[in-house]
Amino acid sequence: MQYTFPKIKFISLKIMIETKKLLEKIQSIPQDYTLYLLETFPCGTGLFASNGKVLYLVPNKEGCTPLSIKTDYLCVETNIFVSAFNPSVSSFADGYYNYVELQLSALNDVEANLNAFVNLCLAHATYTHGEDFMQFFDSLVSLFQLPREQQYKNLVGLMGELLLIEYVYQNYNEDLSPFWHTDGTSSRLDFTCPFANLEIKTTPSDSLSFTIKHNQLFVDSKDNVLVAVGIEENNSGRTLEEVITRLLQDPQICNGMKFSVNIEKEKRRISPSEINARRFVLRKINFYRAVDINPFVNVPDCVENLSYKLNLLSFPKITFDDVLSSINIQSDNNIPDQQSPFKQLREVDAEGKEW
Repeated sequence: MQYTFPKIKFISLKIMIETKKLLEKIQSIPQDYTLYLLETFPCGTGLFASNGKVLYLVPNKEGCTPLSIKTDYLCVETNIFVSAFNPSVSSFADGYYNYVELQLSALNDVEANLNAFVNLCLAHATYTHGEDFMQFFDSLVSLFQLPREQQYKNLVGLMGELLLIEYVYQNYNEDLSPFWHTDGTSSRLDFTCPFANLEIKTTPSDSLSFTIKHNQLFVDSKDNVLVAVGIEENNSGRTLEEVITRLLQDPQICNGMKFSVNIEKEKRRISPSEINARRFVLRKINFYRAVDINPFVNVPDCVENLSYKLNLLSFPKITFDDVLSSINIQSDNNIPDQQSPFKQLREVDAEGKEW
């Protein structure tokens, strides 16, 4: 069981501004094996520094037995006795605590890792009052310790999705970002748009073979579109961070709070060093209606979780104009044919702002 963090986006913005100052403070503290208080959090918890590392300290109210676990980036210790150097002025009473420590090594994107760590610790202190400590640690491990191969797949996938947003805006003057990951990382399909649902498959090779989860794409598939994005790793290309910066700096697109939160969530699933190291160029984007590429129209009820490789080479492609026009196929929906769904969304924005 993993712990989920509610309403974390409101905390993230507040803490993000101070990350650089916090890092400078950590680096200026003497390396004398003493705990130095950085920030006091709710419910007797707090953020500390010791020997160039940052620790989140929580009272051991749950009675955790002594335990020590260390991963590449994290270390956890439970039921550790901590005493104040000067009890008369200390915010923390002598007693037994649990702590999780983030290794601020030179191999990581230090500021990004520190920012995520602080945000999540503050959320844990605020919303669970420092309880369920080991579940919280397990969730941190899942965020910071993805296998390298999976991290690369996540990098390729995110690059493809963001390059699609950029491509559609540059060529069709439409912003897909409000419809990206509408349910966070648990979204069934990558884009849930008014006119169609888009599932993105990205490859760094010439192959058009992709792993398909049948029910995900082909159940209720009338409005589903598979988008195959081909990218190439090339020194003349751009890094993921450069693509993200380009999108966030454009005043016309990618302006929503949810988009910014989703970006930070996805970045945590990628090796920090590769976000700024690997460079990619966009080679092709192909669109396919799900109803045109379904290889198994009738799947027996006894078959579950069907997954397979599908080669798209022989299937008919469509254009993004075809995708946009699909909303007008049924004339009974009372949507004027001459307007795209994006323009309608802009008109009904309560604050008068364009998406």
